[in-house]
Amino acid sequence: MSNVQGPNEGASSPISPRDKILYEQEYRRGVDLFQRALGEYNKADEIHKKDAFREVMDRAMQVLNETARELKRSDLMDQNQKIAQSYSGLQDNEIDPSQLAQKLKEAKKTV
Repeated sequence: MSNVQGPNEGASSPISPRDKILYEQEYRRGVDLFQRALGEYNKADEIHKKDAFREVMDRAMQVLNETARELKRSDLMDQNQKIAQSYSGLQDNEIDPSQLAQKLKEAKKTV
């Protein structure tokens, strides 16, 4: 299947109201998944368990980024950047997990 599109492919094409609702739901599910994984990550004592929860959080972050792009919402992209920075700080033991949890709560309210 071949689509011929201009240089601004998809840049100005609006998404349907149905798709918007689906993407917003997917974003919320991504936040929920991230929150649950973060909670379990904080409880885990064993390194392999922490690694598994870290993988889940990585995947959830991908979902957040993909849905924000599809929704073409810069506010969500900005929120995702804050989450990513806090997540990086958590991995480097530079921030308290509650700071990341707060960013996730804010993201959920944004949608």
